[in-house]
Amino acid sequence: MWTVREGRPDKFNGPVVVSGFRAQHPVREPSLGDVLHLTDGSGWRVVDWKLTNRSASPGNILVVEFLGG
Repeated sequence: MWTVREGRPDKFNGPVVVSGFRAQHPVREPSLGDVLHLTDGSGWRVVDWKLTNRSASPGNILVVEFLGG
């Protein structure tokens, strides 16, 4: 589970786009350059990420840039 925040690489405190986001692929975690398609139809590119040692932690952060929607 991830907290998705808008921002730039190395900036993990940007505005929250969505919390409780689950990876779209059941086995692979999101990686740099992946595009996330949210339920509102918007698209966001992953530009950085931070993972804690727990899969359901609010400290798991994906930093994204807006692509459109």
